[in-house]
Amino acid sequence: MSAVSRTALRLVVVAVVLAVLAAGGVAVVHARAAGAGAPPAVVVTAPSPSGSPSAIAAVPTWQVAKAVRPVVAFRRPSTVAPVRQRFGVTDSSGYPSVFLVRTVRQVGGVTWYDVWLPIRPNESHGWIEQGSVSLYTTTAKIVVHLATRRLVVYRNGDRLGSFPVAVGMPSLPTPQGIYYVDQKLRPTTAGGPFGVLALGLSAFQPRLPDWPLGGPVAIHGTNQDGLIGQAVSHGCIRMHNADVLKVSAWVPTGSPVVIEQ
Repeated sequence: MSAVSRTALRLVVVAVVLAVLAAGGVAVVHARAAGAGAPPAVVVTAPSPSGSPSAIAAVPTWQVAKAVRPVVAFRRPSTVAPVRQRFGVTDSSGYPSVFLVRTVRQVGGVTWYDVWLPIRPNESHGWIEQGSVSLYTTTAKIVVHLATRRLVVYRNGDRLGSFPVAVGMPSLPTPQGIYYVDQKLRPTTAGGPFGVLALGLSAFQPRLPDWPLGGPVAIHGTNQDGLIGQAVSHGCIRMHNADVLKVSAWVPTGSPVVIEQ
């Protein structure tokens, strides 16, 4: 078999694995249940792209909107504005639909949330009405440093831990930007390429638009520990299994994830 044929076969196999994972070959790890009632009084500011501890300490809390009925994201804070995207109460994996809040605005006595959306293109956002979501807060934040291939977790402004990771290969680099954890999925077998757990992100691999579900990016475990620390993935961030479980315990669904060089 030629090198080109082997490469094509590997891509097909990975695409099939992703399709199985997305289609339900996983156990859904439930989203945080808190959040009923009125939005918290804290006005949330977008995470600092720098990921510096001082920036995080200055703004340690972010709001997360969790769907309580089907959600319509508009391009402006108005029900007559063009629709950006529609979402169910749960996503295609059966996981609760959540959105990281960027800003909050009152328009004609109605509260609107400008939120990041888990769609292409990366860092898309839209406006959703208060009545379609409940709110909870998170003080956790993940920063991924591509150059050093490290993932750092902060909570309450404190640095909790730093972990080695594998990142995207040069031809399929992990996309930089501001994202959030939009789901937690546990593979049916811990011996597969996603290891014991996958933390889905609102990011997508821009160079693989034809992959299942548009090529979503995740932070996940692995069955190839020897590759941690290298640039070998198709855009996902791979961790040692013990490390991804620790990160998941620290970081609720909806928490911001900053990926930077």
